[in-house]
Formats: sequence, structure tokens, C-alpha cells
Amino acid sequence: MNVNRIIVESQRGLVLIGWKPPPNGWVKLNSDGSCKDNGIAGCGGIIRGSDGEWLGGFAKCIGRCNAYLAELWGVFEGLKYVKRLGFRAVEVNVDSLMVANILNSNQEGSPMGRALVTKIRALTELDWEVVVRHSYCEANQSADALANLGCSLDVGICYYESCSTQVSHLLFADSMGIYLFLD
Repeated sequence: MNVNRIIVESQRGLVLIGWKPPPNGWVKLNSDGSCKDNGIAGCGGIIRGSDGEWLGGFAKCIGRCNAYLAELWGVFEGLKYVKRLGFRAVEVNVDSLMVANILNSNQEGSPMGRALVTKIRALTELDWEVVVRHSYCEANQSADALANLGCSLDVGICYYESCSTQVSHLLFADSMGIYLFLD
């Protein structure tokens, strides 16, 4: 019996993963979505400046939905917040590769997320600069903490003008340049 095999050889290397500040004149929005075992979802995000300083944060209870929709809600609510604060250039970091790919393409994505994708694209086409990038979840822990907090809120959204106690230790680690090493 003749069997064809495809062998893929990958190069392994050391990857440094950590939060990186945006360029001068830009802000960074790290957003995330969370879906608990009971089906309740939340989203959250943090806005920081080029020195890593806290500029704003949010947490929102979405209700029942899947993780994909929760991630999209995080981007949508985060962009609305950044715009409301008056910033003109934002780098959005999401730890969902699917969401990053959808928002950086002409694809519509899953039918249940199309309305949100359309709303996000409408926001990105306003008079400002928006770049969406994928971020490893290890570099998105502050947003993850706020998304988890959103799951426990009553329906609605909370804005944080100063750093929430739930994320202060994560923000400190980011500002100290603490990186994780992945092999």
C-alpha cells in the first residue's frame, strides 16, 4: 500500500508576549469578550496612551450570546468610548484572531454578527484613524479582567475614569514591561 504523507516542519523560536504602547499621538484600545458557563456574556476594554497611562476603561453585561459576539461587542463599545473621549487615532487590540481578520477584510463573518460588524465598520470609517490588530490573550489580560467583570454586572455598561482595583495589578505589570516567554 502506498501512502502519501505531508510532513510540515516548523521553526520554533522564542516569542516575547506583552503589552506594547501605541505610537506617540495614538491611543490603544484593548478589548475583550467573555462568555460564562451559564451563557451570560460580557465585554470590557481599556484605553491607554503612549506612556501606558490609563485613559479610560469599561465593562458591560451583554446578556446571553456566544464568545464571538461578545468579542465584537467589546470592539464596538470600545470604539464608541474612544470616539466619545475625542481621540483621533486608535490601535485596537483583540485576542480573537477571527474578529481581527473579519474587521480587516471585506468579509461579513458569521450571520449572527453581521449587524455588529457593520456598526463597527461604520465607526472605523469616521474622520479618524483606526487600526485593528490581533493580540495574544496574554497581552490582553486587563481587558479580559474587565470583560469578566462585565459578566457579573446588571444589564448595562460601567465606565471607569480611573483604574479599577480589579485590573490595577495587571496594568502595573504591563507598565513595568513584564513579558511572558512562549516557546
